Amino acid sequence: MPILAAMILMGAFRVSPPISMSVALAAAAGVGFSVWEMSPELIAGASVLGTLKALDIVLIIFGAILLLNVLEKSGALVVINGSFSKISEDRRVQTVILAWLFSGFIEGAAGFGAAAALTAPLLVGLGFPAVAAVALALICNSMPVPFGAAGTPALTVGKTLSEALSAAGTEPGVFMAAVVEQTAGIFASAGTFLPLIAVAFLVVTTSRERRLRSILEAVPFCLFAGLAYTVPWYLTAKYLGPELPSMLGVVVGLPMVIGCVRAGFLVPKHVWRFEADSALARGSEKSVAAGTRESGGESVSVVKAWLPYAAIAAILVITRLEFLPFREMLSSAGRIFIEKGFLPGNFDWSLLNNPGVIPFLPVAVISGLCFGLGFRDIFGVFRASEKQVRAAAIAIIASVAMVQIMVFSGRGSGDMPEMLTAIAQAAAGLAGSAFPLISPFIGVLGTFFSGSCTVSSILFVSIQYDTAKLLALSQETLVALQLVGGGIGSIVRISGVIAACATVNITGKEGRLMALGCVPVVILSFLAWCAAEVFYL
Repeated sequence: MPILAAMILMGAFRVSPPISMSVALAAAAGVGFSVWEMSPELIAGASVLGTLKALDIVLIIFGAILLLNVLEKSGALVVINGSFSKISEDRRVQTVILAWLFSGFIEGAAGFGAAAALTAPLLVGLGFPAVAAVALALICNSMPVPFGAAGTPALTVGKTLSEALSAAGTEPGVFMAAVVEQTAGIFASAGTFLPLIAVAFLVVTTSRERRLRSILEAVPFCLFAGLAYTVPWYLTAKYLGPELPSMLGVVVGLPMVIGCVRAGFLVPKHVWRFEADSALARGSEKSVAAGTRESGGESVSVVKAWLPYAAIAAILVITRLEFLPFREMLSSAGRIFIEKGFLPGNFDWSLLNNPGVIPFLPVAVISGLCFGLGFRDIFGVFRASEKQVRAAAIAIIASVAMVQIMVFSGRGSGDMPEMLTAIAQAAAGLAGSAFPLISPFIGVLGTFFSGSCTVSSILFVSIQYDTAKLLALSQETLVALQLVGGGIGSIVRISGVIAACATVNITGKEGRLMALGCVPVVILSFLAWCAAEVFYL
């Protein structure tokens, strides 16, 4: 009921996300109270815990928007857009380089939706339609997710299953090494087609002429770009573990793809553009002049314009790798811990480890000063960014609070499993021996609700593991499909779609984007199942 309420209100009636998610939250509370027999105190505590957890997401959005607005105010954004145009004016090539490769690095370093929130505004700044920009950012950001945030989702699976593995006499390290390798193998097989899926989505949704031809002529380049990322991604996961694949995949793949473009190798001879590109080019010339005036008359070089994003990438890497001391330093210095009492669970948050706080916030302020903005200008950007985030923040808080009610519903006196567990168990009961086919969709379901592949695995990985045991299937493979499905689910996760829409100021399009996103979700989930059946089951 809560899920249907949100989807119908946003999709069919186009009700704004803050109102839709508030209704969904009320529905979850009502079902929890009346059916699961949750106490009012438990519902209130779960809602407060969800509100606190939502602040993590809201800060990431605010930091990404703030940096974007600073770059726009200073004129640096126009220079960044021009640098992509110099690599290639073909919008398909720009999609592959920015949405597929650049965002993969950010997801690998930061996770938590930062990549989509950062990539969508850059695509819009390049002249992409806002809806297409958000959709492409979400679609291409799916594959790095299981190993994103320095491997957090995969590492969490090991911690969640540690007791069950020990009880079964299985060495957790050996089991998780197999899970990581199979996750990489399954998703690499399906994810190699992601650039082609993204390009096809772009062409179909934004053009009316030569659609099929524009897609077919991009096939060689898209498959090359897919392999350039997925091969090192798989090898890194297999031999080095889950912490580095998403970052090293880009470090290896991006130079190869850019070199391919510059050499004209496999690149379509026909340059595919949007119909409005000519008018946009004229507007960009005016924007350059305006940006120069706003930044105090200084001309921003390409290198200087890109430095904020280079600084963000570098800081994210050195503050996320476990063998460096900075991650632990930030976690300890900015830790906020609230023991459960009124709250149904502990709230443990490392404020300084949030990408919106470090590095987005200081980089945005320092970049503004370096680009010639005064403190009054920067304060004005802060206020404008806060207004832009406000509506999305309400929707995200309501959605995460709803999830927390569903998560803790099992503690009600109705003696029933958690709401999300009940959904997954029903799906498993209906599927029977065909369970591997729906296994990735359970991962999708968890990420769709919770907004996190990590949370999806915490919720459902035990069901995948236990069901595999009951059906005499490979436990490693079904756990891997859970991780893969969790990554695919990031395309349609409620909080991620709301957040990405907020960064490009298209609030109200969330329902349409989630509906459009269902197509690549089904395609990728089916490809993942095929890969699992061929290689591991």
